[in-house]
Amino acid sequence: MKKVSRKQPVNVFAFGETLVQCKEELIRHMVGKAQLEGTSVVTAERKAASFFYKFAEQNWGLTQPITAQYVRVYERFVESRHRAEMEALFNAGELTVLAAYSDDELAEIVSAKAANPSLTREGIKQLLKTRQAA
Repeated sequence: MKKVSRKQPVNVFAFGETLVQCKEELIRHMVGKAQLEGTSVVTAERKAASFFYKFAEQNWGLTQPITAQYVRVYERFVESRHRAEMEALFNAGELTVLAAYSDDELAEIVSAKAANPSLTREGIKQLLKTRQAA
């Protein structure tokens, strides 16, 4: 498998989907094995998560925080009504900041980024602070 270079842009949604599928398959396999053996399912889930992060590092060169970021962003926005705009307008770091907000809260941010594509992560954070203060 090809390692992801930090210099290449990554489609967070496509790669996030691959990571989530990999993680779910590892968990399913290890939990199923634990159930057959009569061992702790919780321990199996923890081992699967640990193995998943090691697998992502070895196969794609991703650190645990970056892997977790891609998974979180994918899971948060995969069914968002703003997904198309999110994919087109925002990078991985910006998406990470926005993952904590609801679709309703994001409508204004998506519009602002569409109007000003050079809006940075810091600018987005400032807009979110201004919105929360209002």
